[in-house]
Amino acid sequence: MTRRRRQSNMSQLPEVILPNEVITEILSWLPVKSLMQMKCVSKSWKTLISHPPFIKMHLSRSARNPYFSSIVPTRGYYFLENRYSFVHFPVSCLLENRWIKHPKDPYYRLSDKNCRVVLGSCNGLICLAGYSINECAKYKTVWFRFWNPATRNISQVLGSDVYFNDMHISRFTVFVFGYDSSTDTYKVVALSSTGNEMRVFSLGDNVWRYIQRFPFGARPVFRNSSLCDGVYLDGTVNWLAYRSDRNCVKKFVIISLDLATETYTEMLLPFDEGLHVWGNVCVLMNSLCVYQDLKETDFVIWKLMEFGNENSWIQFLRFSYHDVQLYHEIGPSTLFRIRPLHLSENGDTLVLANNQNDRAILYNRRTNKARKTIMFNNISWLSIHDYVESLVLIR
Repeated sequence: MTRRRRQSNMSQLPEVILPNEVITEILSWLPVKSLMQMKCVSKSWKTLISHPPFIKMHLSRSARNPYFSSIVPTRGYYFLENRYSFVHFPVSCLLENRWIKHPKDPYYRLSDKNCRVVLGSCNGLICLAGYSINECAKYKTVWFRFWNPATRNISQVLGSDVYFNDMHISRFTVFVFGYDSSTDTYKVVALSSTGNEMRVFSLGDNVWRYIQRFPFGARPVFRNSSLCDGVYLDGTVNWLAYRSDRNCVKKFVIISLDLATETYTEMLLPFDEGLHVWGNVCVLMNSLCVYQDLKETDFVIWKLMEFGNENSWIQFLRFSYHDVQLYHEIGPSTLFRIRPLHLSENGDTLVLANNQNDRAILYNRRTNKARKTIMFNNISWLSIHDYVESLVLIR
């Protein structure tokens, strides 16, 4: 068949017009990069892709393909301060034990954004923090920028304020980034180490507000030597805390802040031992969990089956470090600390960060075996965050 005849036959084919519902469904499964390009197809497509209901639908689809995010030294600046780049990669890369690459695009350099660390991620938005230290090193000025790496939108410097710099005094501050769905507002919560001061920064209002302090007698437990601690889950921010009785015995609890009402819930833990050594809160498969180092021989994870119900704790996982050979190549005098990062969809594989080398650990619950990942790339595994690509706008 000649070219002219093929063209003639094609011109006789009936025109196919897809319903808007079908177009919306198809587009909602595409990656953000493709959708940003497709805004140029037509005005109607640009309007659709920018429409809040579509952004929400796309976010729900993207959540099925979770990512990790962290920072790595920028190429050529491995020994210079504040020379880091943002890196993100699918969780499937870790679960399949595949290699990842450093970002080559200079757009991901944090120094170009006047920031140093990633405080957290929520619905595709990244909360970046920058800071400077005064000459006497007693005070630290901290500021924030809110960034969607997928759409390449970023806010101006916001929320700048001064804090104590000494991590050993009683008033250093940590931050958690979260989302209040009742008002469609992104918030940063600042908590002092004593629990006496609690403030909230709302993106949009761009002001700090003091709110009710920690419940009386409770004091937060901070494990990370960074600006962030605590975890966000479904409109709440959650911290590990303790109370001391008359005999100075610590009773560990979870303090949960509802971002909508800005009120607290306190939940007892089902155990007392172990958290004195190492442990904290985490989120696995959209459930609040607590992990602990038990007598420096076993690792245990407790899962809250019904949020807010302290009677619904179950022991979700327990293994011996010796049995799964996690002490391999680690000296007997070295403190070995691990933190859960992710649980696979089928519940078989747990991704763990550790403080002894530059690789994550894959633990198989069925076989009770662990192995190191092949990727390392100077990623700070203990400070890694969940991430999902989205079209969410910064307002």
